[in-house]
Amino acid sequence: REWHLSEGVIILKLGDESPALCPRCQQPSRELYQRGPWRKVYHGFGFGRRVYLLIRKDRYFCSSCKLRFTKSVPLVYPWQRRTEEAERQIIGSLRGRSFRSVEQKEGVSYGVSRRILMRRVDPEKLLWKEESPQELALGIDDHSFRGVKLVHTVTDLSHHAPLTILPDSRQQTLDRFLNNIPQEQKPLVKEVCIDMDSLLLRSVEKTLPEAKVVVDHFHLIQDANHRLDEARKIEQEGSKVEIPRKLFLMGKEKLKPAQKRKVEAWCQKYPSLKEFYWMKEALRAFYRLKDKKAAARRLKDLIQMALHSDDGAMMHWGRMLQRWDRYILNYFDNRTTNAYTEGIHTKIKMIKRVSFGFRNVQVYIRKVLLCLFPLATILSLPHFSL
Repeated sequence: REWHLSEGVIILKLGDESPALCPRCQQPSRELYQRGPWRKVYHGFGFGRRVYLLIRKDRYFCSSCKLRFTKSVPLVYPWQRRTEEAERQIIGSLRGRSFRSVEQKEGVSYGVSRRILMRRVDPEKLLWKEESPQELALGIDDHSFRGVKLVHTVTDLSHHAPLTILPDSRQQTLDRFLNNIPQEQKPLVKEVCIDMDSLLLRSVEKTLPEAKVVVDHFHLIQDANHRLDEARKIEQEGSKVEIPRKLFLMGKEKLKPAQKRKVEAWCQKYPSLKEFYWMKEALRAFYRLKDKKAAARRLKDLIQMALHSDDGAMMHWGRMLQRWDRYILNYFDNRTTNAYTEGIHTKIKMIKRVSFGFRNVQVYIRKVLLCLFPLATILSLPHFSL
């Protein structure tokens, strides 16, 4: 074993005189058939320098089974110019860096880093890796991959664990994913939390008929705030007077006395705005109820009030609540929400900023999963077939 130090590089020369093991009969052999050339293999980054190994793969002859074979070198796979340790370092660096930053640190190109990422991070192998006999609730929500291109995030809400990211937001893709859930896992899926998307609802009811669909609490309140803000914009455009947005979107209990008086004054001046503001606060109070039966009665009253309104937008709101009432009330069984999924989306935004965006959705999925799953889990997956 020898080592050489040059500018920015450490080269370690390895010589192995141990007997070679025949791959066919597993018998050791010292009968050298052909010397192989010296090869330089990247081993990682250490002591501020790139580390290379000088190795050679000699061919041996097995006298037992008459086989000529190449002696394997530990940590170096066939046809590879990097060791296992080098790939571990590159994968570890990709967790918190962009491809360009990894290229500057490790000295590997984008193409090499991408190939390692695509081979080492397999969404299908990560999915359902640990089989659990416990019941679980799935969370499904979409987020932006690039501009208006949406992808679905799937999480395990019961154990606060990510599952996967689907390559698009089409119903066929979601159907395929749900149909591919292992048969022993399907009966354990008791709840699926979604937003008010009819495509998601149809897909879940078709593929998981025994699971209970729950409308996410936060999406419903977000929808209420959006409808209230649209009503505010209409009144503002009609009166040519600026109506403060923040005061109406804040929770009523968070307003200071002076702010409450301002909201009351605006509501007296604009009765339509008052109706939307009252409905938004009524829905927020509705979710604070403790009993499902009381919640069912309250939701029914709110729907009837909205349906009998003189405002067309309020009637449309009431019809939407009427379509989703059963799934809204399912929240009160276990109070399941997609809060964990939204937290995952916050992490994904940070990953996109660090990576300066993505163009390829498959690279995007693997880079995000690399950051969401523990590194030990990623590195423990089988990734190379001899």
